[in-house]
Amino acid sequence: MPDGHQQEKDQFRRLFGQRGLDRFEERFQILESFLKLEGHVSLARIADQVRQDGLRVDNEFLLQCMEQLCRLGFASQVVFDRDKTILYEHRQLGEHHDHMVCTKCGEIIEFSDDDLEDLQEKLAAKYGFLMLRHKMEIYGLCGKCMAQRDNLIPLSRARIGEKVEIVNVAAGRKMQMRFASMGLRTGIVVEIISSAIGGQIVIASDCNRLILCAGMASKIWVRPEKRLEETPNGGPGGERLPFFNESVPITRMAPGKQGSIARVNGGHFSRRRLGKMGFHQGVIVRVINGSASSDGIEVMVRGHRFFLSEKDASKIFVENVTP
Repeated sequence: MPDGHQQEKDQFRRLFGQRGLDRFEERFQILESFLKLEGHVSLARIADQVRQDGLRVDNEFLLQCMEQLCRLGFASQVVFDRDKTILYEHRQLGEHHDHMVCTKCGEIIEFSDDDLEDLQEKLAAKYGFLMLRHKMEIYGLCGKCMAQRDNLIPLSRARIGEKVEIVNVAAGRKMQMRFASMGLRTGIVVEIISSAIGGQIVIASDCNRLILCAGMASKIWVRPEKRLEETPNGGPGGERLPFFNESVPITRMAPGKQGSIARVNGGHFSRRRLGKMGFHQGVIVRVINGSASSDGIEVMVRGHRFFLSEKDASKIFVENVTP
């Protein structure tokens, strides 16, 4: 099987093999071990590979060699915001790529785009700037992590930099009033600024910074902000969905849709009976289907299915109905 990195090895030998570089053979073996690894690797991973290849060197010498490989253009050193760990990757001469970093699982995706490169050159020229080098790092959630993620999550689980929409505040009246006084109510979008020491979370809401403890953040249920182009049936003639602060009776919800209960109308006994079934403010309710005769509706609440008469169903109002 041909060695895809033979050119790098030949260049290293040609440039430094006859120049009296101390411990040359050990440095060359470290280069060989490094070139066997793919992707972005830590110094510890390189050390493991070096040991597997039968070379015994201390970490100080290994670090010195990797810094030298970076200076000589055989490797590149990268540090991502996710955990600040120093990583190394092969440097392919004449090639450039950028990175997408998943802030949950740590996956690093390399990508390149000619249109993006052209745009950066045009922007630099527009401002009379001579661009010598550049890098782009996009932080977010990879496809696998998004697929495993629930539609609704507590605010405490949102990732730094993410913009989320508040769907529900699962707290008592006093706590809900406290949240309301802070401007945190259903329908608004907040940005996650940072996760502070001790489990606190810093968020931005309407240009205001707020600090919430972990307990408070866990009571606020959110979902990723909906972008305009992602909203189905949003064009002319499409199905009209309720505004985020608008509540509608569940009789107006189509099968498969869900929302959080805004209120339960009716007399004391009626509200008490529905409450025993689990229909409380803030609880998520999903419509299973309507009856063939249209005199009732089947819903799911807290994992239980109920068949409600149209009269009872019309008393339960929900908000933040999912598209």
